[in-house]
Amino acid sequence: MIKGCEQCGVEFEVTDQDHAYLERVSPVYDGRKFLIPYPTLCKDCRQHRRISWRNERSLYKRKCSSSGKSIIAMYHEDHAFPVYDNDVWWGDSWDARDFGRDFDFERGFFEQMKELNDEVPHFSLAVASTTCENSDYANHAGYLKNCYLVYNTDYAERCMYSKGVNRCFDCLDCFKVYDSEACYECMNSYNCKFCIYVWDSETTSDSQFCYNLTGCKHCFLSANLQNVEYFFENKRLSPNEWVKRVKKYRKKYSLDELKEQFLKMKSELVVKNINDQNTENCTGNYLVNCKNCEECYDCEYLENSKYCYDLKKGDGVSYGNMDLAAFGVGVVDCYEGGTVGYNANHCLFGENVWESFDVHYSMMCVNNCKNCFGCVGLKKQEYCILNKQYSKEEYEKLVPEIIKHMQKTGEWGEFFPIKMSPFGYNETMAMEYYPMSEDRVVQAGWKWRGKDVSEFKRQTCEVSENIEDVDASICDEILACEKTGRNFKIQDTELRFYKKWGIPIPKFCPDVRHLNRLQHRNPRKLWDRKCVDCEALVKTSYSKDRTEKVHCDKCYLKKVYG
Repeated sequence: MIKGCEQCGVEFEVTDQDHAYLERVSPVYDGRKFLIPYPTLCKDCRQHRRISWRNERSLYKRKCSSSGKSIIAMYHEDHAFPVYDNDVWWGDSWDARDFGRDFDFERGFFEQMKELNDEVPHFSLAVASTTCENSDYANHAGYLKNCYLVYNTDYAERCMYSKGVNRCFDCLDCFKVYDSEACYECMNSYNCKFCIYVWDSETTSDSQFCYNLTGCKHCFLSANLQNVEYFFENKRLSPNEWVKRVKKYRKKYSLDELKEQFLKMKSELVVKNINDQNTENCTGNYLVNCKNCEECYDCEYLENSKYCYDLKKGDGVSYGNMDLAAFGVGVVDCYEGGTVGYNANHCLFGENVWESFDVHYSMMCVNNCKNCFGCVGLKKQEYCILNKQYSKEEYEKLVPEIIKHMQKTGEWGEFFPIKMSPFGYNETMAMEYYPMSEDRVVQAGWKWRGKDVSEFKRQTCEVSENIEDVDASICDEILACEKTGRNFKIQDTELRFYKKWGIPIPKFCPDVRHLNRLQHRNPRKLWDRKCVDCEALVKTSYSKDRTEKVHCDKCYLKKVYG
């Protein structure tokens, strides 16, 4: 079936497989199945809507609404709802069921959800706080130790200024790096150690300014290599000669100049249509150990899923999901959700739903919630509607009536509207992947977060380009971003890392560095192109107007590795 998107107007297809999936995951109440209707928005607009609810990086100082303690939160102090320090929110001093109310069949469901969401206390940061040690400045994260300004990250230690550094140790300024150690400015890489500017690589160590390495060691300004050691500009050297050449280059050229050489080298390479590692029958990009996935991006250990993004590895494989934005860690049969994870099962239309089962149209429901509909902020609860407690029999009778009401209002089958999001559009991930001007956002009826009135301070010191000349006093100084003027500081652990690896003090603040990394990643979109060798039609994230020589998997392996 071909439909027209109600937001952007583009035509999109709902396949027989989509129909079968929606029928399979449609919920059953009181013995009756309530079919989820076909989407009204295209896949991109559905993703746009979901990530407009996800603020990762905009953090604020404010007071805890319960204790008055000064805290770090992803919510500005002017939000309508209370915001609790995570220790309070996860504690037993309050019960979200105290905010329960009856469903009003004279009004729309989303209107009533917004009222509930504006009254129930929110956690300050989306972190599993009891699993985090000395990692106060992190968001959408869990199981951290001594981490600082990391996002969308689980099981990491001593990592800083990074996103998606899962199961990593001692990594700085990285993006989507898994099971790695002591990496700097690495992206889309897996099981790497002691690397600087190594992108799209696997099981590689002691390498710098390299692209697409597998099983390599001691490589510099090299690309498209497998199981080799001591390569410099794709030429094999003796170990002694390699060390001398690298030392000479690192002394002759600045880090920025070496990065430019690296980017120039990368632009001239032959490329595979997608970047993946150990996948089978998948389309999308940046997939690791995935099978039978369609148009999924930045996912690992995912199977039989479609239109999923940023899903992380768990104890088991995630499978049977569609239209999920972020989190993962063992999710099954979940549809149209944002930040759904930690073994969530059959959760539909949820935002921040963790470790829960059969929870639908709910927000911040965690810790083994079951059979809840239209709830906010529940922990370990069952059979609740709009946070009001019901018996199983009452729940099974009332939910069908609410769904019938939502079918009449056109709300059943739709995710929460962007206008309901508590965040300004420019605070969310939507601004990174679907950038819009303030005028367009306001015209659409969505929120925009204006900048707080503040004055950036002048930088208090001159910083040497040579890290050997920088002493510990730099950690007491205020630095100013060369692009935005925004102030930032150097941490003790960070300085030790720079000194150990010969990396100069950054010139830009962490947010600018993050955006710079995003500019070097392909968009989350696929185009039809022909392999430049065999002319087979392939799906690729390289658009038709780009100059890279795109190859199918078979021709790429033959061309690069013989």
